Amino acid sequence: MALNGRLETIPLGEVIRMLARSNKTGCLRVEAGSMEGKVYLRDGELLYATTRRDDDLRSDLLNAGYVDPEDWQLVERREKAIGDVLADGMTELDLRDFIAEQGTEVIFRLDRPGRGTFDFGEDTAPRYDAGLTVDFELCLADAEHRATQWAEIEEVIPGVSVPLRMARELPDAARDVTVTTDTWRLLAALGGTGTVEDVSHRVGTTDFKVARALSTMVRQGLLELAPDKPKKATFNAPEFSEAAVSDLPPLNEQDPDDEEVFRVSSYLEEEGEDDEAELLQSLLTGMAGDEDADTDPDGLEIVDASDYDDSEGSLSERAAGLMRRRGLGAAYSRELSDDADDDS
Repeated sequence: MALNGRLETIPLGEVIRMLARSNKTGCLRVEAGSMEGKVYLRDGELLYATTRRDDDLRSDLLNAGYVDPEDWQLVERREKAIGDVLADGMTELDLRDFIAEQGTEVIFRLDRPGRGTFDFGEDTAPRYDAGLTVDFELCLADAEHRATQWAEIEEVIPGVSVPLRMARELPDAARDVTVTTDTWRLLAALGGTGTVEDVSHRVGTTDFKVARALSTMVRQGLLELAPDKPKKATFNAPEFSEAAVSDLPPLNEQDPDDEEVFRVSSYLEEEGEDDEAELLQSLLTGMAGDEDADTDPDGLEIVDASDYDDSEGSLSERAAGLMRRRGLGAAYSRELSDDADDDS
């Protein structure tokens, strides 16, 4: 039987009940808003549901400890069903609860927009066989209440990507805290600081199940919202255009009171004109970043000060200007290189 239509006409819950009453086997594909999901049926009951890839079931089961990695190869080769290779301490009831929780969350997410399309194809099976099924009515009933439960969770945890951390101090008057095995597992998965999404991935269950448990711990004062991390200070060099460089005042109009210019000018007066070329060469080389190389790491040419004449001011004036303009970096070095080519 081919069945397709729009969720605006037939709600998702009614589509699933129709297939269940008909004891259908196959895959119901749903597109709801930006989300796509698949609900697999076997004889009218839930076999598996997902809004991700089918093989994500593998990572979920391994992370949750339902199956040992070495036994999973039997499932991969389709020699055994998941229910036949459960790890020690796991039962079929545990696996059934896992499938039911996955199905409930998928149905809730796909039904929430209230719009979209659906298409059912018969005789289509998931990649992995769980070996058991779940009554759809259990999932549909839980999905109907999930919106209210999410609203209660979001009162203390605004979103699944909001970072949480263990409280730095125990609640008032609390001298010790006793936690269950499941709670300890969630705290270990949190790793001191983490999000609902982080924890659900690490323990192999739904965001809802993790968020409900963590929200309870927030209310108990065991967890708290983590403050935003301060941003690291970064240095962003200013961008200079050719126009910005050309707008600078002439070198001979530099402020005589400028401490840096005065220091360079004084040095030149004390050392004499013979040392001017050497100083200008060292300044240009320092700006390029490598005194011993012909080019810097960015490929900028190191200009020899002796190539410049005094047509636009003495070497001392240009040296003072260079010290004042060191913030221009490579842009100013390139301009000097271009001038040198023109002069030659």
